[in-house]
Amino acid sequence: MTTFPMYLSEYPNMNTSFPFHLSIHRIKDQFPSHRHDYLEFSFVIDGFGTEMINGKNHKMEPGTFTFILPYQIHKLSAEKESTLVLYNCMFDLALLHHLGLQDALIHTEDLFLDPFIKIDAQDFLKMKSILEEMLEEYTQNKPYKDILIKAKLAEIMVIFERLRRAQNASAATSKKATKKGIIWDVIQYIHIHYQDDITLSNLAIKFHVSVPYLSELFKEHVGQNFVHFLHEVRIRHACSLLTSTTISVTDIALEVGYRSFQTFSRVFRDQKKVSPTTYRKKKLQHRSMEM
Repeated sequence: MTTFPMYLSEYPNMNTSFPFHLSIHRIKDQFPSHRHDYLEFSFVIDGFGTEMINGKNHKMEPGTFTFILPYQIHKLSAEKESTLVLYNCMFDLALLHHLGLQDALIHTEDLFLDPFIKIDAQDFLKMKSILEEMLEEYTQNKPYKDILIKAKLAEIMVIFERLRRAQNASAATSKKATKKGIIWDVIQYIHIHYQDDITLSNLAIKFHVSVPYLSELFKEHVGQNFVHFLHEVRIRHACSLLTSTTISVTDIALEVGYRSFQTFSRVFRDQKKVSPTTYRKKKLQHRSMEM
């Protein structure tokens, strides 16, 4: 039986109209094995260590850039008497769609590319500069900050993908996709079309596999069944709308794919332990106290 590590379901600024967070992390020992349903990249600026992704280790040193797909299991460890210092960025899968980069960065063939690259001295300074500017924008409340951050995020991901494909050119051509690789295409599809009437049956038809096989892929790679996964995606978007808009709770239920308000309310309570209305009030009160 597969044992899954801790599941991280939230990050700062997640339930907003711009689900994005950037910070500098310092790891003196280790960050334990974990997984999450959002995208994450890291860029080491100082120190040495290792990172394990889905059971495979790679070295962490200044210039190492790592891109983590949803539900990949990873763990970071610093070398003895060393502190890993790295930029860490977490953002919603939908941002790649809005930037037009989802097909370039999340595709079946990408399963066969290393999720990390080693950036040389010249590109290191360029990447570090972009991240410094991005962090400054993120931590200040200037007009149009989201637009600038999106532009810098797009630049960072394009630089990463160009370098990764160059460094993995020989490996990518020597490997072939398998049916198991479609799970990432399915996950991406759900994140984009969560408002639609999605069922396991119509997904199986769309991706040319059997229902039992697709169900097993969800359990193996996501650690939960399809229905629970779909509810998580929908409720996440509902939380964002509750805290960033004045749309009625009833309309939000329809907006995120629930045809029955009763079902939406029940699922929301199961996941957040409060009603949608109470959730909105608490988040707005918390925000007003911070201002």
